[in-house]
Amino acid sequence: MMMRPPRRGIAPVVPPVVKSWRRIDGWLARYAPKALGELRPPASRQSIQEAESRLGFPLPADLRESLRCHDGDRSLLGVLPCRRLYSASEIIEVREMRMEIWESDDPDQAETPWWGTQWVPISGGQGDDHFIDAGEGMWQNHLGNAVHGDQACFLGWPSLGSWLHEVAEAMEHHSQSWFGAVTAPKIDSSGDVGWWN
Repeated sequence: MMMRPPRRGIAPVVPPVVKSWRRIDGWLARYAPKALGELRPPASRQSIQEAESRLGFPLPADLRESLRCHDGDRSLLGVLPCRRLYSASEIIEVREMRMEIWESDDPDQAETPWWGTQWVPISGGQGDDHFIDAGEGMWQNHLGNAVHGDQACFLGWPSLGSWLHEVAEAMEHHSQSWFGAVTAPKIDSSGDVGWWN
């Protein structure tokens, strides 16, 4: 069964995405320069506009801001704890593939969705994708996980910005984030960043 949407209350104060990326980049430059080199340069405004044109709706603001910092990454497993970050063009490729497979008339989609029409993939690999809900409603801007062989679920993050902030916190303070959802990174002997125990 799908997790119920959170209640709306006082909106949390979340730093701008660019500030979190500066912190992440600074930590990587100091402790894991190899991983920093795997992050792509910023996406061009043209590639972001092209992605939005092909989507048929605007990218969520936090994702647009994140792509202006880094247009995904080139790593095999991912620099951050979300698998590999997609570039603007990969976002479109992955979404179009999922939309081709998705069956809108499947009765199971109402209760246990595999994919949603307003979901925008942001990272993943091998058919398992993290996404942002770009649709209207209670789940707008929330992060979710859609695995290739099961129903999708929301992860509890109200925005990409809140998640990037917690990643930066875990990096700088070398400990789990305030509620344990982002573990402290570990750097192996080859200079790769690992996020799992």
